[in-house]
Amino acid sequence: ALLKPATAAQAAELLALATRHQVPLVLQGAHTGLVKAATPQGQVLMSTERLREVFEFDPLDRTLRVSSGFKLSEVNQRLAARGLQFPIDLSADPSIGGMLAHNTGGTRMLRYGDVRANTLGLEVALADGQLVRLGHGLAKDNSALALQQLFIGASGGLGLITEATLKLAPLPKQAAVALVAPASLEAVWPLYQRWMNEFGVLVSAFEGLSANALEAAIHVQGGASPFASELPPYSLLVELSSELPQAQLNLRELLHTALEAAFESGEVVDAALDNDEGLWGLRHAVSEGLREQGAVIGFDISLPRRAVWAFREQATAWLAEHFAPAKVCDFGHLGDGGQHFNLVWPKSAAALSAEEGARLRAGIYALVMAHGGSFSAEHGLGPLLQSTYDAHTAPGVKTLSAAVSGVLNPGGLLGQFKFG
Repeated sequence: ALLKPATAAQAAELLALATRHQVPLVLQGAHTGLVKAATPQGQVLMSTERLREVFEFDPLDRTLRVSSGFKLSEVNQRLAARGLQFPIDLSADPSIGGMLAHNTGGTRMLRYGDVRANTLGLEVALADGQLVRLGHGLAKDNSALALQQLFIGASGGLGLITEATLKLAPLPKQAAVALVAPASLEAVWPLYQRWMNEFGVLVSAFEGLSANALEAAIHVQGGASPFASELPPYSLLVELSSELPQAQLNLRELLHTALEAAFESGEVVDAALDNDEGLWGLRHAVSEGLREQGAVIGFDISLPRRAVWAFREQATAWLAEHFAPAKVCDFGHLGDGGQHFNLVWPKSAAALSAEEGARLRAGIYALVMAHGGSFSAEHGLGPLLQSTYDAHTAPGVKTLSAAVSGVLNPGGLLGQFKFG
């Protein structure tokens, strides 16, 4: 069955009804997630698609009260006329409720933070049918426990987010983008530290792309290499942006000057500039390019910056020994420690069995945890990660999480993920 409430009150009534009759529910937004948290496996599905009651913009506080069924694209289209945005930049078009449920980050998290950092309050429908408003939508509010934080990132396992109060950011008036070929991996973090020190909040993105990932993007777009020479082993996509117009602050000049200095020091060997849309187009084409090559085995991980290259080297060596056909095509949000350590299993190779796939994932996740990382950086929790969570989450964390889940989802009827 598919339930599509049109109001928060209807959603709460349906949750109470499901609880009373012990009917398991899976909550679904725009269904763009990658951990199968919103894919039903026999449960009744509740969609937030029609939850569109509230869209209240406050120009003075720069906040937006919005129902969870609105999509990110709709929100930003409406806000653009006001010169504002909800600054979570994704290649997908999720619903606001789905973004909250999974605490998404995106390509500009380095500057703006994740969804959690941009949320000031929630309205939530609980399993027993209560509608609860959590937080007052204020930037400063210590008047109660910040219970709204429990529901952000809970993948729909504690209740249904029906509405949120979001913090908005000004739209940039200018940006400057460069695709940079560092002389070596050892040059990457010194460049990052220098540019962060020099430019501060002007740095809105610092992305990393392996040669395999960039090559796949170039192929799917049918274009030529952005570099004058052959593709480097690793590239950096760097963006500066500002709310100030170019007449007051020329970002292109700043970026060109910084790159000239990096060329002179030998830290950078090539760069492509002044094609902002084209360079971002390459970045967003990576996933499609990888799918054309074979079965993609994705890992949404994060690591301490100091551990990124050591993990990459060890994981690549482990794969070469145990799963030789796997092609490492890593890319992602390098500046905030996020990595899409994606693999392509080529069409020419024999398909992995379920057991082999589980062993591959377990091996990579074990290396992630050994380096102090996270097995879910921005995709949330779902059935694809249950066994990993069970294996690598501290007993004390699981005990506390189970206690919280026991209060808010006492029958275990919401969602597909078990926190304890």
